[in-house]
Amino acid sequence: MSTEPENTMTHDAGPHDAEGWKLHDDGTRVHRYGCTIHDGEGCDGHCGPIPSEPVDEAADAAEDADWIDNQVGPRKVGGRYYNGYWGQEYEVLNIDDNPDSWGPWEMTVSWADGRTTTHCTGWDPKRDRVIAQPPQPDVTIVSIGRLHNDVEGEYADVLQRATIALDLSRNFRDPHVRADLRQLTAHDQVVRDTVMATPGVREVLAATALQIQGYLAGPTAAPLTVVTQCAGGRHRAATTAMALRAVVAGDVEEAAAYGLADAAEEFAGRDLVVDLVHRDLAKDVVDR
Repeated sequence: MSTEPENTMTHDAGPHDAEGWKLHDDGTRVHRYGCTIHDGEGCDGHCGPIPSEPVDEAADAAEDADWIDNQVGPRKVGGRYYNGYWGQEYEVLNIDDNPDSWGPWEMTVSWADGRTTTHCTGWDPKRDRVIAQPPQPDVTIVSIGRLHNDVEGEYADVLQRATIALDLSRNFRDPHVRADLRQLTAHDQVVRDTVMATPGVREVLAATALQIQGYLAGPTAAPLTVVTQCAGGRHRAATTAMALRAVVAGDVEEAAAYGLADAAEEFAGRDLVVDLVHRDLAKDVVDR
């Protein structure tokens, strides 16, 4: 049985091992995270224009998050960029750092020729370039963990510059106390369901949505920063940030999954630009 990929393009040429992996000249496999150029259409899953650096399987979540950040580069949803390998412009429609696939992240883009594809091509600073970044957000929602307040980076001081800050760490039960939820995050449905079923959480978020409306109605059009915080940043803060993002973006269908459809109705049709940032969700569980 041939191990050659179905789409025998020039960049697929060369030796493959018994499992179908494309090989470097020294016999080592081209790392699977470099596979991107076929966007999942007939690709063998092991090739790419520029092999990415391998990810240490033992790397902790923070290192993996840094690796993903480097792969995504300056790209943001709504931005337009030029791919030097293909010589085409594209717009980023979605970036997912927890996809339901074999890779650690993926990106959906709309190309200049009308195609829409999903792939995980790493940013190449030597050949790629930014054409236009997306508009500045009207509202930025940031989830954080208080146990990580010694972090560095863009959102290290986000509490000091927050327009609205929610502290969920004292009044609402921490899913961390449940052994079956401790290693999970807000990316898991059971965690979201548990947080949103906590008495008082929906009411707090509905009230926060009213606060956001009030700030937006002010005479000065200033961007808002809303911070949700809990202990580790993996459960309560991240879930409520996701719910608020759905509400403020006017996504009634998504907000309904959090029991907040009525709150989202108030934002429907406003076309607000809403950014969602999870500062600490990907960090390791803190022993406490």
